[in-house]
Amino acid sequence: MFNKKITVLAVLLTLVWAAGAYAEIKEGLWEITTKVEMKGVPMQMPATTVKQCITKDKAVPKSASEDYECKTKNYKVSGDTVTYSVECWGKGGLMITEGKTTYKGNTFDGTSTTKIKAKGQPEMQMSNKISGKYIGPCKK
Repeated sequence: MFNKKITVLAVLLTLVWAAGAYAEIKEGLWEITTKVEMKGVPMQMPATTVKQCITKDKAVPKSASEDYECKTKNYKVSGDTVTYSVECWGKGGLMITEGKTTYKGNTFDGTSTTKIKAKGQPEMQMSNKISGKYIGPCKK
């Protein structure tokens, strides 16, 4: 149960930081797919797909979890590529995510790594592959 909550939060955080390069993406509705792999977990986790409205004023979607407080440590936009580092603290411990996303008009691709340091648990690491495609205008 704990691992599932952490995985969902890590996916949401990846989406939050991947969407942050609003200057390089189209405003509108995006379909974002994240595939998570965890070291030491032999079972493949299914990909997660969400639709999110991205605008210049609201380029970073809010995380669905209020259990963690997050702070961007590094954030850099260079051309069509965004790199970032985020630290999140909460009841479950500390999560550190580092990633890179490249935007190409109506699509983007990226990767990130999340390390989870939970009290009384061995450190876990997740690798995330992220892809997105522009769907169209946001519904009002």
